[in-house]
Amino acid sequence: MNQVKSLMMGGRVLGPNHPPIMIAEEGQANQGSYNIALQMCDKAKEADADGIEFQFFLADDMYTRNDNGHRIYKERELAFEQMRLIIEYAKSLGLLVQIAGLSPKVIQFCGSVGVDSFCINATDLNNPQILDAVVDTGSVFWIATLMATLAEIDECVNYLHRKNSINFGLLHGQHVMSTNSSKGVPANLLQLDCIQMLEDRYNKIIGFVDHSVSSISPALAVAKGARLVTKHLSPWEGWIGPDSDICMPPDCWREAKRLFDFAYISGGMSKELSLDELSDRNAHRRSLYTKHELRSGHSLCEDDIVALRPFHPESRADILPSVIGKKILHSLPAQALITPLLLSSDSVEV
Repeated sequence: MNQVKSLMMGGRVLGPNHPPIMIAEEGQANQGSYNIALQMCDKAKEADADGIEFQFFLADDMYTRNDNGHRIYKERELAFEQMRLIIEYAKSLGLLVQIAGLSPKVIQFCGSVGVDSFCINATDLNNPQILDAVVDTGSVFWIATLMATLAEIDECVNYLHRKNSINFGLLHGQHVMSTNSSKGVPANLLQLDCIQMLEDRYNKIIGFVDHSVSSISPALAVAKGARLVTKHLSPWEGWIGPDSDICMPPDCWREAKRLFDFAYISGGMSKELSLDELSDRNAHRRSLYTKHELRSGHSLCEDDIVALRPFHPESRADILPSVIGKKILHSLPAQALITPLLLSSDSVEV
């Protein structure tokens, strides 16, 4: 299969041989407060996030008006002008801005403002109205595959290809927050090997939505090939709010980002030796020395030779077979370095 094609997000290249990015998922931590949304941008910057993701929505586009969900989301709505100012503020901090738009109107507006990417929420993977709205922006986007079967992912990807849309990646992950019995995704459900499986199946850049409570999960995802990881961020330690069970305060989030970066820089398939490793090799490898005093004209046998440190490049231990049977040109003391220059060019049977 051909190598996956890279994606461009706000000047950052995502793909093979490029650093992955880790995005702070603000989700709905602001709960409709414009000021808290701005503070979350500061918190993301403080946590060393590469970017921030907001969920923007209109209640009328999500629930029927007689459903309790409509009331909850109506209270959390932000005005379009507030959305614009939040996006501009995040960008002023040097953060990439990703929007999980839960309304076609919101997606259209954010696309006009110029966000760096969109995330199609897992709940809308099979929703043509949301898919079409994101495609129409012309922006890079991600499909969150949480809660979706492979058949559903296949259909979504095929739908997008029929729309001639190719500028997207897939996000692996799990969503188990609707039950009271689970606080985050447990390790046995992370299924991180799906990252490579999805890349092989769709030939797309793959990321990971981390809904675990572990600080090591983003690093493990990177080690498995994820190019982008999103993880929930809370405003402070002990904060209670939407998805707070899986949110990390800035200090913990920063530690997760440190492990994330370490996982990337510690990868690589090249076996080319670094200058530091070459130095260590010379310090720890062995050369050939005489085991005892030898007279001129003596034919070397293996019992005459010992491999010791320090190492000298003119007498590598691996030349041992080639010096057996060679005559020494002049007497040598014990522990003298054996080099080809000290030996005759002809050899005898030993």
